[in-house]
Amino acid sequence: MKEIAPNIYASTDYPGVNVGVIALPEGAIAVDAPTLPWDARAWRQQILEVTGAPIRYVVLTDGHPDRLLSAGLLEAPIVGCAAAYDRASAYTDGFWRGVVEGWVRRFPEAADDLLGARGALPEIMFTSDITLHMETMDVTVKQVAGAAPGSAWIYLPEQAVLFLGDTLVVERPPLLAAAPDTRAWLNTLTMLRRSRFSEATIVPGRGPLGDSSATRPLSDYIALARRRVRSLHRSGQARADVTPVVTEMLSLFSLPEDELELAQRSVKAGLDRVYEELRPE
Repeated sequence: MKEIAPNIYASTDYPGVNVGVIALPEGAIAVDAPTLPWDARAWRQQILEVTGAPIRYVVLTDGHPDRLLSAGLLEAPIVGCAAAYDRASAYTDGFWRGVVEGWVRRFPEAADDLLGARGALPEIMFTSDITLHMETMDVTVKQVAGAAPGSAWIYLPEQAVLFLGDTLVVERPPLLAAAPDTRAWLNTLTMLRRSRFSEATIVPGRGPLGDSSATRPLSDYIALARRRVRSLHRSGQARADVTPVVTEMLSLFSLPEDELELAQRSVKAGLDRVYEELRPE
């Protein structure tokens, strides 16, 4: 847990997603939750020790299963976009078994802890934005065009901190597979490079903390993916023909050997999604 502004903390230490907390005297607002159950319990304990008060809300930046899997272990009402709820409520028991099996393959020592795990759903939902009125501070969560239906961010202008979720990932391939509109996502990233956010510390959904300049490589990646897919469409190639593009896109990152297979599948799924998005009518 690192204090990135007065009473604002973030952690990039957990496998899965980055997490944050807004620590107030009357309680805490947790931003996302670690994926593995034992990490979620440890994170909750850290929050309680730092604030000396209960967690009042858990805010989800989208409905990705990595965020949902252990969110209920923070033992607070879960806040999320209605679109994130709609996406997550469609996940079946078989889907969750597949998610758990994937995590067990990566962390076999967590098998017992993950047994029967099934993600929690948002309990407080909104369609555009919501303001959480705390005694000492108001915190607004805003829906944005990003990596998934129901992407959201939390911008704290006085503290110059922006929690972006998977609207920004750093030093790894973005998750394009669920992106509703990659052009709109590019517009969001362009907006983040305006002077309004120039001084902000940005907490991405995955990868190291940074500033608005960290959005540029992601913009370049999405734009390149769109160009390559448009070329496939112009030449009449089928969706299966995105496979050679996967190698090119993956080469843009320096990833550990044990992450390559998962990253390759993610890049392929993302290009498949863009292929469908840009399919000529």
